[in-house]
Amino acid sequence: MSTHGSRQATDRIDALLDKGFPWLRFPLDLERRFQSETLPRRRRHFLVSGIISLLVYNGFLVADYLMTPDVFVLGLLLRIGLFTPLSAAFLYLVYKGRLNWIDRHAPFLYDLLAVVGGLIAAGSLAIILSYTSSPYVPYYHTGFMVVMVYGTTVQRLRFWWALFFSVSVLTMHVLTAWLAPGFDPVFLPPIASLILSMTLFVLAANYMMERDERRRHLLLLRDRALVADLTQTHQRLRNLSRVDTVTGLYNRRHVQEYLPQAWARLQHDQGRMALLMVNVDHFKKYHDRYGMVASEACLREVAQSVQDCTRRPTDVVARYDDDTFVAILPDADPAQASAMAERIRQAVEGRQLRHAASATSRHVTVSVGVVIVQAEPERGPEMLIESAEQALEEAKSGGRNRISVRVIPPPAAPFRASVA
Repeated sequence: MSTHGSRQATDRIDALLDKGFPWLRFPLDLERRFQSETLPRRRRHFLVSGIISLLVYNGFLVADYLMTPDVFVLGLLLRIGLFTPLSAAFLYLVYKGRLNWIDRHAPFLYDLLAVVGGLIAAGSLAIILSYTSSPYVPYYHTGFMVVMVYGTTVQRLRFWWALFFSVSVLTMHVLTAWLAPGFDPVFLPPIASLILSMTLFVLAANYMMERDERRRHLLLLRDRALVADLTQTHQRLRNLSRVDTVTGLYNRRHVQEYLPQAWARLQHDQGRMALLMVNVDHFKKYHDRYGMVASEACLREVAQSVQDCTRRPTDVVARYDDDTFVAILPDADPAQASAMAERIRQAVEGRQLRHAASATSRHVTVSVGVVIVQAEPERGPEMLIESAEQALEEAKSGGRNRISVRVIPPPAAPFRASVA
């Protein structure tokens, strides 16, 4: 993501946080990301809460035995014989990853299956209440509240699923009380109002839990965008600190960081490295005669010439000093390095930049020192720089506007006397 893109993302998230999301929905792309990134955590919670809820559900057998003893066997069959094996099998498949296609194609099925499981639990209670003649039937209707708390707060259904689930359980309670034999209608209003109050409370809690979860997700996304923005800014500043502001080439600091790394890579394969040191002839006289603006324009012309003469993506060109440039050529042989140095000399001379103060030519020229060294453990990049400076001095002392090439042979192998 670009810096501009990360800032746009931050502004968009800030707008959502300020405006709010009362319908618990984000724009489509953010909603998909929210569902995707929270899915692993929801799957783990689905497994843990499912196991706990299954234990609690079967714990109702104690209440069945005490409050509806006449249909205890029916409750045992519904709970132990039917619901528990099906639920345990499904939870096992999720745990073993046999239902990973749900994650990829239909993650909403976790909520749907939790709703179905909760409705089956409520349905088993409704069946027991429909067949029993126990006098405790009105009091046992409060069991619907337990089922409702399971779905909305323990299972943490998404709010709209929780709303559907709660309305369904509440409807099931009213129908069971209305149609089941032996239920005294006088108990219906108080028990219904009790369960309705519980419904409103748990739905409010569910709404606030999802709202807070979504808010935390937005804050996390904003933090990521800010970190990305800061990282890109840091990288941009780091790059700027290694770029010469006049010519746009790398600067001496970059050379000092890059050269040891390139040398170490070549040393592993005992490859060769060439270094070209390019100096603008009589540049101080040029600066004194033409001024700062013209001098910087001259340096840009020379820099462009050096840059244009590179042929390989691995070659690195940098401004090394006020009037000196370097070209680092990994794995270059003497012929390649010499040819490039001559191209640079001719390219600068061919630009015909007037230099009336030069003692060498009426136009700007350069002297080039070339050194080619095999990367050996006994040597280092410092020696490469020193040798290039010496070659450059040879070119300048030889009359300037010329190149001087030094090929440094590999160090001689140490003599070892044989022992008879």
